[in-house]
Amino acid sequence: MLKFQNVSIYQKKRKIVDNLNLELSDGVIFGLVGSDEIAKTAILRAAAGCQAPEKGRIFLGEQSVYPVKDTFLHTGYMTKNHVFYDQLSVEEYYELFLALYKVNGRYRKRRVKEVLNLLEMEQFSDTLLGEIPEEYKPFLALGKTILHEPSWLLLDHPFQELNMSLRKRMLDVLDMLWEQGISLVLSTEIFPEITPIMENIAVIENGQIVSSGTIESVYEKALRENPIRMRILDGMEAALQVFRQNDLVYRVTVDHERVMILFSGGDKEEAELLSDLIKAGTLIQNFQRETMNLDQMIWG
Repeated sequence: MLKFQNVSIYQKKRKIVDNLNLELSDGVIFGLVGSDEIAKTAILRAAAGCQAPEKGRIFLGEQSVYPVKDTFLHTGYMTKNHVFYDQLSVEEYYELFLALYKVNGRYRKRRVKEVLNLLEMEQFSDTLLGEIPEEYKPFLALGKTILHEPSWLLLDHPFQELNMSLRKRMLDVLDMLWEQGISLVLSTEIFPEITPIMENIAVIENGQIVSSGTIESVYEKALRENPIRMRILDGMEAALQVFRQNDLVYRVTVDHERVMILFSGGDKEEAELLSDLIKAGTLIQNFQRETMNLDQMIWG
């Protein structure tokens, strides 16, 4: 379990995470989405033990993350910006980090091979980091993040700048890690390939969770906030009376024949509203709720 309890985080005296409450069960694949990149990064850093919150507490299992004890042994944090030592080979680089984690020397080479095999990058074992193609750098960063076999992965935009083919490959690797029992928290954009594996998301705006749940439920909530537009060719007064009597209609804007309403009902209630308008004798054209795709909903 990873739990944030009334967590607030400041940066240069400005609050960037505001009273965050979030509880994630073991074995999740959870997405932090939305346009507030600073807040999402701060949430991941705090969970990894890199940035203490000014208020509130964070728990990994039954243990408080702060004061930091051995949190780094159980979490793997992959930053958005990757930094490498260009004059080291991939194997030397990985062995260096395994040494920092106090992993036994006889085990290091075997673990390096296991990680490179998982990433399908065995051919780069002896290659200097400065000579690795840029598109493979996110995979190297992920490899470093999983070297010590953490139980939680905290990944800040792991798909950044990957083309569709490499994005699919990254997804396959993450899916394999999840099947091994590792919990995943990703700050990420939403795209079609990720929706089958992403269990739940939280939309972060202005340092707060503005919506959370499955991708479908978050999308449906956002869609209900979209206006319904129509043209009323005849029976405007009768239509306005129907709107006034419907508790789910909370704003009406009229511009000659064109009408826009804000309506909090779902598909069934929307159909019932249209039926009521027709029964009232109105002549309606183009009755339609504005639509958006999930990417527009997440990024605005």
